Amino acid sequence: MKKAAAAVISVLTAAAMCSCSGKGSKSNRADEKERPASWSVEQRTLDDVTPRSGETQVFVKRDEEGDDIIYIIQGILSPDPVNDKDDALDVIASYSEVMGFNDVYSELQFHSTIEYGSNVDYIFDQYCDNMKAGSVELTVSRMDGNKAEVLSSDYMDLWGFNTKPKVSEAEAIKCAESKYKVKKGTKAELQILSGPVLAWFVPVSDDNVSEVYIDANNGDIVQVNRSVS
Repeated sequence: MKKAAAAVISVLTAAAMCSCSGKGSKSNRADEKERPASWSVEQRTLDDVTPRSGETQVFVKRDEEGDDIIYIIQGILSPDPVNDKDDALDVIASYSEVMGFNDVYSELQFHSTIEYGSNVDYIFDQYCDNMKAGSVELTVSRMDGNKAEVLSSDYMDLWGFNTKPKVSEAEAIKCAESKYKVKKGTKAELQILSGPVLAWFVPVSDDNVSEVYIDANNGDIVQVNRSVS
């Protein structure tokens, strides 16, 4: 039976972790500079958002554990039309203070647009030291004169994040080999996982496991992705 392309099941609990390096966990934050206190565009607040046509209120989705973290704003976000990716980025930047963005002009790179019905989604990927982290998406409605109507985010706060691994690539592969089959010559790749966590991505060749992620700071297995038949 052929295996389906890796449909992933992430294992993030402590029971799934194994410490291979014996090193204790330490913060990978390096707060050497002060966080930006100003932005290059005028900042908007939630009070500036108005309900969409036919709706009576603005929808806001906040983090369950911290009300200061917002994932989605749904409403008319700006009176100005969004005609291209530059306009979209300006609208996103204008909500930096509300959404907790640091500097979208340096952190976000345009990925693509998706058109469906009367809507256009502008998708931007977040990068830190050339590594993809989160993403931000702005939905524009052509029915309302190209007005931005939904801002959604899985942006990661990476201010001061240290991207220099304490665990080497070879050590990460060895950690993966302690539990799973790893082909000879396999290469690992540094990635940023939600948390944020700097981790080594290691492909494995077990029957039901396709890849593992090794914490690049302490050598723990922090995520396992399983393939299903």
